[in-house]
Amino acid sequence: MCFGYRVAQEGDQSKRVQGGSTSLRAFSTLVVLLILLFTCSAAYPDAGFSGSAYNETSLLNHNGVVRYGNRSALHLNAMSLSSGVKLVSELEFYTMYGYLSSLTPETSELLKDGQFYIDRLYMKFPVHKVDITLGKQRIAWGSGIIFRPTDRFNKPNPLSISGRKEGVNALLTRAFMGNLSVAEFVLAPADTFERVNGEVNLEHLRYGKFASRFITNRFRTDMALSYQYNGGSRSHILGLDMKGDLKTGYHVETVFIHNRDHENNEDCWQSVLGLDYSFLGKWIVFGEYFYNGCGMRKETMLPVRGFSLLEEFKYRHYLYSQVSYQHDVFLRGYLFLIWNMIDKSLIISPGINYSFFQNTNLHVYSQIFIGDDTDEFGPARLGADQVYYLKLIVKF
Repeated sequence: MCFGYRVAQEGDQSKRVQGGSTSLRAFSTLVVLLILLFTCSAAYPDAGFSGSAYNETSLLNHNGVVRYGNRSALHLNAMSLSSGVKLVSELEFYTMYGYLSSLTPETSELLKDGQFYIDRLYMKFPVHKVDITLGKQRIAWGSGIIFRPTDRFNKPNPLSISGRKEGVNALLTRAFMGNLSVAEFVLAPADTFERVNGEVNLEHLRYGKFASRFITNRFRTDMALSYQYNGGSRSHILGLDMKGDLKTGYHVETVFIHNRDHENNEDCWQSVLGLDYSFLGKWIVFGEYFYNGCGMRKETMLPVRGFSLLEEFKYRHYLYSQVSYQHDVFLRGYLFLIWNMIDKSLIISPGINYSFFQNTNLHVYSQIFIGDDTDEFGPARLGADQVYYLKLIVKF
């Protein structure tokens, strides 16, 4: 994730020495990890190893001032290939420079020396027609592209359509009921626990999440009914998700949110209607309308917020649309926009993706923000008029 711009202060000599030692430790850890990766792949042929690396250079323009940012990452995947119990791990080593790392001087020092991040780490236990998964895993519900009200495990990110979903520390049980039906049960405890008198206070367990979902296919339509309880907000959520194809592809999501804590929240509905249509074998058109019953109905003066920290949709009505053109197997272009129908602010993002080889992609794109000073997607509020990106991805 990116961070808002702030010039990193030049530290004293002790900070530079500390940063150098941190960088050396990070580099040494990376070398050891790579050695273990190749050693394990030779010693354990029943394990699969893969990964990817990318480098993204960006230029942020705001009020005529252009700022530079760079983000690099090495993503390593390891998975046992046995038919029984499986262990899956995905680790990421990343660095950030420029405005991406300058939220605070401490963050800047931390990120520029490189950090490891455990993206996924879980075990899967198959028992007859039931799969049990324990650990940090991907849980992403819903069929929407931008708006997914049934997905309460991942924060929405309007600037990352195809971005990876965050890992969730959870116990997931998936029971297969025939070829087309599945029942899922998720228990995700609170991530942090407070200490009281030196002992861990398990009272935070009540702030965890419980969710269940039944998925089936009827009349050539994928359908899912879900129930979720969020211990943090003490809310009960009933959801319906449908996806099908009637000459034009469509998806519908709706949830009813019952908040027991009525002092801060009221009951509300959130619904999405999405359509997609392809023609001439090269063009695809997407569209989504989002009704956010929990959002504001009138224009409001919103406080300053960094563009890279967008994690919610604050208003009542939104529209998303995208046009994609696949020129050939190598070259694809697209243009998408998100429109706040209340304050009329916009995010516009054109882009081109070119595949040099089967495992190498070059992505050139930009994000353009349009709106008044306090609008949700206004440049003054987000601290950016335009952002331009050049991203190279290599998979192995």
